[in-house]
Amino acid sequence: MIIIERFEGNRAILEDSSADTLTEVARSQLPASAREGDIVELQGGSYVVNDKATSARRQKVIDRLRQMGL
Repeated sequence: MIIIERFEGNRAILEDSSADTLTEVARSQLPASAREGDIVELQGGSYVVNDKATSARRQKVIDRLRQMGL
C-alpha cells in the first residue's frame, strides 16, 4: 500500500507500507486533488488515488480513535 505521507513544496513523500520505504516524487505525478493520507497506485507512470481504499483506511482510523475515547 502506498500512502501520501506529506508534501514538501513541489515534491510528495510516499510511504510504501509493504516495503517500509519512503519515496520522493514530483507533485505533478499525483492528481491535483490528492492529499496527505490518500492511498495511491502507480498507473502508466503517474499515480491515481484509490478512493475506496482511502475511505476504508480513514474510517479505520476514526474507529480506533473512538475506541480510545478521543
